[in-house]
Amino acid sequence: MRAIYKKELRTYLTSMTGYIFMAVLLAVASLYYAANCLIGGYPVFGVVLSSVYFVLLIIVPVLTMRSLAEEKRQKTDQLLLTAPVSIWKIVAGKYLAMLTVFLIPMLILCLYPLILLQFGSVSLPMAYSAVAGYTLFGSACLAVGMLVSALTESQVIAAVLTFGALFFLNMSTGIADLLGAEGIFLSILSAICIYEPFVNFVQGIFDMTGVIYYVTVIVLCLFLTAQLLYKKHGTYRASMSVFACAAAVLLNLIVASLPSQYLKYDVSEQQIFTTGEQTAEVLENLDEDITLYLIAQQGSEDATLLELLERYEGLSEHITVETRDPVLYPNFVSQYTDESLSENSILVVGQERSRAIDYYDIYQYSMDYSTYSSSLDSFDGEGQITSAIDYVTAEEIPVLYTLEGHDEASLSSSVTSSIEKENIEIESLNLLTNETVPDDAAVLLIYGPLSDVSEEEKNKILDYMNQGGQVVYLRGYTDQETPNLDSILEEYGIATVEGIVLEGSSDHHLAGYPYYLLPNINYSDYTSDAASRYVLLAFAEGLTEAGGEEDEESEDGLTYESLLTTSSEAYSKVNLESENLEMEDGDIAGPFDLGAASTKTVNEEEGTEAKLVVFASETLLDEQVDAMVSGGNSTLFMNVLSQLVDHESTVSIEAKSMAVSYLTVTAGSAIFWGILTVIVIPLFLLCLGGVIWYQRRKR
Repeated sequence: MRAIYKKELRTYLTSMTGYIFMAVLLAVASLYYAANCLIGGYPVFGVVLSSVYFVLLIIVPVLTMRSLAEEKRQKTDQLLLTAPVSIWKIVAGKYLAMLTVFLIPMLILCLYPLILLQFGSVSLPMAYSAVAGYTLFGSACLAVGMLVSALTESQVIAAVLTFGALFFLNMSTGIADLLGAEGIFLSILSAICIYEPFVNFVQGIFDMTGVIYYVTVIVLCLFLTAQLLYKKHGTYRASMSVFACAAAVLLNLIVASLPSQYLKYDVSEQQIFTTGEQTAEVLENLDEDITLYLIAQQGSEDATLLELLERYEGLSEHITVETRDPVLYPNFVSQYTDESLSENSILVVGQERSRAIDYYDIYQYSMDYSTYSSSLDSFDGEGQITSAIDYVTAEEIPVLYTLEGHDEASLSSSVTSSIEKENIEIESLNLLTNETVPDDAAVLLIYGPLSDVSEEEKNKILDYMNQGGQVVYLRGYTDQETPNLDSILEEYGIATVEGIVLEGSSDHHLAGYPYYLLPNINYSDYTSDAASRYVLLAFAEGLTEAGGEEDEESEDGLTYESLLTTSSEAYSKVNLESENLEMEDGDIAGPFDLGAASTKTVNEEEGTEAKLVVFASETLLDEQVDAMVSGGNSTLFMNVLSQLVDHESTVSIEAKSMAVSYLTVTAGSAIFWGILTVIVIPLFLLCLGGVIWYQRRKR
């Protein structure tokens, strides 16, 4: 085999064929590399390789067409077959020679991601996963080309047939969609598509099922090639070929049935295919069957979502994943929801309830109003799916009532989404029209009212709390007196301080804005998830304990707990018309609490407790303020809700950022590396091949 390998490799490297193959592959790949990575600053190298897969359909036939067809045409195949070398070694030697020619430009392409490192952050695992996938894809194409070359004596026919075969094998899923294929025919066309496994490698999955698939294709093609050559000796056995094909299909079916977490490794920078501890905990506690339906037309399934759903299926025997085509099943979605779902939305169906997850709740986009264009901001697949599974299996769903009728602030869409992900239903409540707070209220939210509640409303709230109710109150900055709301606080041992809190410590406010406060976060069950983060509040009123010692129960059964605290240099600015932000006469010296929780025992025999959690400013839930501390405010708020509704742990899994950190490539660097990769290296290979070919001709 070594002699055959050396002979074939020498043939490729002493003629122009091998050099043209390498030069064209590098030139086209480098052109996309320069456009996307050097000029565009895009740091994902896999995009380059996914864009140039079509090049192999064109240049592989050039390399493989002569491998066996030329031997037949010149009748030198008889010499090979009578040589003291087995046919398997002949086939393997020729294939390895072609593979070596292909690996040379692939090794050069391996340097391209390293070049980008000098311009910014590049995920090398993702880059080399894509390189590995492209190498396997190209190796399979070479094996197909060699098999076709064994069918004919004409190089031209071999090249045309190889192109046709590769085109069909790459486009088979598209052909299935075009023909509207179903059943076994669709399965066959999907299985023979040699491009589909490559997609996973580009997306950031090192896919062992893809590796096994490509190796199977290579071995099967080489085996069939050997069988074609055996036919010349009258020993060709059709039964062996059928057996080999059946074995290849069976092997891939077995591998495909194995749990994906054992065969597919997430190397993506964002780890979008990796599920966390919260998901593992939810799935571990499953005791009923759940079906995850991907609502998508045949052939239009989102590959990322399919992969993630397969991960869930592999993590629990209670989870089944199915796809439903809305064209074939037009009434399917309406059985579970009245919502109009987008393509590639997900339905999570349990024994008693279901939840729909719209595609645009999973892929979250941000709008650039300067250009009126949107861009993918984050991927919330795990958060939405895990939350939905927890929802459909929950025994009871807690309800959060938001008080209205006093110019309260409105919950933003992101906060609403986070609450719903925590599997808490949201209802509005007007106590002027409702006689009481509903019995199913797990929490009553009073969010930034600008006017006071009435005496009657105050009594309704206190009645609710005296039955073990729970209230979260975010103070709203207003110049109106709010005696009834203040009396609720006083009932639970919390007093407010006149004025607006300003920070005297530069470590506890935003630079230049002493009223944008960064308080100390005191450890508590309410703050555990936010303990290592920042919380930002603006235009806040100071809070203090009305009496008694903190964390000690008073005679009337009250326990006060400080959650957020200013520094000792903080002060409350009483004269709000003053332009002097420094502390002056009449201002009240700190420190103050900016967040506090009060617990009151309302029935010792039954152990019933009422809870009031107060934050000094409604800006805790302001989207822009929350963004300044990377979601620290919303994390704290969701932690508070989780504790109040007795969720052992929050399932509000944060969305995974899909924002791209573009490379900073100077014009000079882009020109230098662009010319080197697009022109110099391919031209060097062509010149080298030309010199060697010319010298060989002269000899």
